[in-house]
Amino acid sequence: MCNYFLRNLLLILVVALTTSIASSQGGSGINERSFIDLGGELQYVEITGVSDRNPVLLFLHGGPGWTQTPHLRYFNADLTKSMTLVAWENSGTGKSFMKTPEPKNLSLDQIVKDAHQLTQILKAKFKKNKIYLAGFSSGSIVGLKLIEKYPEDYAAYFGITQIISLRQSIKISRDWITKQATLKGDKEALKTLKQIEEGDKGVCEREIDCFLKQYELLSKYGGAVYRKESEVEIAKAETKYEDYKDYDWFAAFTYSAYRLEKDLFESDFTTLREVKVPVYFLMGRHDWNLPTSLTLSFAKKLKAPKKEIIWFEKSGHEPLEEEAAKFNRVIAERVRK
Repeated sequence: MCNYFLRNLLLILVVALTTSIASSQGGSGINERSFIDLGGELQYVEITGVSDRNPVLLFLHGGPGWTQTPHLRYFNADLTKSMTLVAWENSGTGKSFMKTPEPKNLSLDQIVKDAHQLTQILKAKFKKNKIYLAGFSSGSIVGLKLIEKYPEDYAAYFGITQIISLRQSIKISRDWITKQATLKGDKEALKTLKQIEEGDKGVCEREIDCFLKQYELLSKYGGAVYRKESEVEIAKAETKYEDYKDYDWFAAFTYSAYRLEKDLFESDFTTLREVKVPVYFLMGRHDWNLPTSLTLSFAKKLKAPKKEIIWFEKSGHEPLEEEAAKFNRVIAERVRK
């Protein structure tokens, strides 16, 4: 009885606090979960915030085909106190995949077009001249393309474990794994790496399959998610919510990865020298999935109204989950009305 009373009291206090925040900021809270027609496909968009007057942040998930929506709910809900957070699951991902398992037109070019369309919808809906944009992992390819093509739409861009050149990243990553395997005397891993490098079809037939095989070895040595406890929490986020209980994560990833394989591996920003939007690169110190040296070299040469490198010292590839409190603070401090 006592626990029941305390739980209800806590719920009342949380609701009261949320209402108070919204009231102090003006406007009204927003919690929308809907499908929007983008490029002729119904795609899932989740919009959350305490005030519809706050800045808007559009989040582009990675994968490809690996939704970030449950993770954003679990790790990054604090963002919704100071901004309107928009989690979009593009075609071939999450609830968009559950609704349409075989989208008609899935390509990088179409995702960029859909993102541009969604941006216009959000600007009109919330009466904003510009919104903020965040791209995570493969979503960062879309993010850079958007700010390069449509700088007038965005107040700033957050590149989270930014992809510059996937093929170059894989080479640097492979060298790191080789070093770790050599130090550990892991002959089996060294053999697999050699087979991947030589294009042994018995190990992996397609480029994306070879990437996944290499990722398995990378994870073995902590080059993806840095700490085991972070892996446990990430797994919790993926199984916590009822609306994702029946979601087949790997079916969506496999479908999207095969369809987008050519686009992903041919994307290369090494010659991009200028953007007209402030950019922030958020990087895990221990990320060997997308090695940070490429981003550092790119950022050094890039001309932008403002640019900043932000390090996460206890993170690998996923700082938004591995160091969620710091990540939320970093984003909130840089998003302004």
